[in-house]
Amino acid sequence: MTTPDLYIDSFGARWQDPPPPRYRAAVLAINLTDALLNPPDDPNLTDIIASQTGQDADVRDYVLATPGTARIIDDAVHELTALRAAANGRPVQLLVNCWYGRHRAPAIADAIAHRMREAGARVHLTHHHINRPPVPRKHPRPGCPFCAIVHDGAPATIVHEWADALAIEPRSGGCAKGHLLVLPRGHVADFTTDPVVSATVQLRAAELAQQIGGQWNYLTSCGEAATQTVFHLHGHLVPRAAGDGLALPWTHPTYELEPAR
Repeated sequence: MTTPDLYIDSFGARWQDPPPPRYRAAVLAINLTDALLNPPDDPNLTDIIASQTGQDADVRDYVLATPGTARIIDDAVHELTALRAAANGRPVQLLVNCWYGRHRAPAIADAIAHRMREAGARVHLTHHHINRPPVPRKHPRPGCPFCAIVHDGAPATIVHEWADALAIEPRSGGCAKGHLLVLPRGHVADFTTDPVVSATVQLRAAELAQQIGGQWNYLTSCGEAATQTVFHLHGHLVPRAAGDGLALPWTHPTYELEPAR
């Protein structure tokens, strides 16, 4: 078996376990997370896109036709050619990542591998996360009261905003004065759906609690039996004080809108 002189690895940053760089003569990395648009996020195409990868013709053609892709591929081929020439026969590595490791990174890694093979490179190509379970897209859900606040300007008392989340007051006033809800801008059903989004919401809640000061409960739920009434991930920030008499979990709804899935 011919020994490779170029290793190409695609992976998803979202999974938080990218392959560690191997000990090669040189390592080149390409981060596509913000460099290229995701495949279309049309709600009607969600299931189709989620089940496909960058090796399916429709997704591959979309990625390769995205403005900026040709320049990324050309630059990578140019740099890899120079690195191989300077490596004196020792292997070189290319790391290509996008968010999920299913669409953009595999498509571009395949295209670069094809070009490098044409140039005589002995390529070993691995897509580390291409077969990970698809994560639901986060487009707004019709009928979701929190999506209506985030995307349609529905009435709400917004306490704080971040690029990826916002904090609001419960419409009913909550279970205590100062009770807040922290929710992601993208629609995620509950804290089990996407651990990265769940971690982001808890991070924002922690930042806000630290900014306000005091003592707090942070609570979130998954499912009706766990008292979830609005099926858009949200964390409850509940201020606490000695002797406040508040027993948790509470049983009355904290957001007086129809539940939405």
